[in-house]
Amino acid sequence: MRQKLIVYGIFISFAITSPAADAIQARSDKEQAQTVVSGTAVQSVVPVQSSSASSSSSSSSASSNSAFNPLGPNVMCSFLPRDFLECKDPIDHRYNLTAKTEKGYGCLRFGGSTYEDVEHTKVQCTVYTDIDCFGPRTFYRDGVPCVRYTDHYFVTTLIYSMLLGFLGMDRFCLGQTGTAVGKLLTMGGVGVWWIIDVILLITNNLLPEDGSNWNPYV
Repeated sequence: MRQKLIVYGIFISFAITSPAADAIQARSDKEQAQTVVSGTAVQSVVPVQSSSASSSSSSSSASSNSAFNPLGPNVMCSFLPRDFLECKDPIDHRYNLTAKTEKGYGCLRFGGSTYEDVEHTKVQCTVYTDIDCFGPRTFYRDGVPCVRYTDHYFVTTLIYSMLLGFLGMDRFCLGQTGTAVGKLLTMGGVGVWWIIDVILLITNNLLPEDGSNWNPYV
């Protein structure tokens, strides 16, 4: 009889605690994130509490993505050095001040030996396609010098002037055909013009006719 009472007591306690344990387990499963298996990828799905909270979080993330982060991995496209840009050549207005005023930028003249002599303008630059940066990829960069290089080398011209200057070869090289012919016909101004042109070249007072600078590249 005593054993039967013990068995009945155990059965009753189990019957009472089992529904409570099932309710606790069901509540725990509902609060925890569900796991959805799609093919080979396993994703964790968290129940959405409210649509308003989701929309506010998405709008805040969009606004944060559109703002520039100075501590982020990308820099402003306009801050990139020239090596990462493809820039157009400065516009040559050929001493036409009206055209430069209407355009807003460009060069009236090219060339110059010192910084004060060189004119500066802005040109249109585009970032290379394989470079990642923030902001517009096409923009105008200011402070570009109005300098261009053609096939005029100082050392080569100086050698021509010293050896064949009496034939006007130095001025032929510089594109000054008219004075070169006159120098040729007078045999270098009987030697005087020959010596003067050598001095003018050394003092940087005899420059290419097209207004370009001496080519520094070999």
